[in-house]
Amino acid sequence: MNYAEVLGQFGDLRFNVELELGDLTITVRELFDLEEGTVLKTDHPAGVPFTLRAGGAELATAEIVAIGDNLSARVKNLAPKPKSTPGEDGTN
Repeated sequence: MNYAEVLGQFGDLRFNVELELGDLTITVRELFDLEEGTVLKTDHPAGVPFTLRAGGAELATAEIVAIGDNLSARVKNLAPKPKSTPGEDGTN
């Protein structure tokens, strides 16, 4: 199946994309003590792009931007696309 055939068959298929904002570790006590307004500090450095993933695979890096009242993600750098093997894209 070539690229055009894949897009023709699956182009409108929807799936979740995740914006990885960082990780944090808290204790069970801290979890139960959460209140509105609590700030949870992640391990992600300020000013560094975030990772955009789909199905666990890295798609790109992105930065957070505000558009009106919504937070959005601006794609900064796309991850390299995997190389196709002979015959995989319909050619030899």
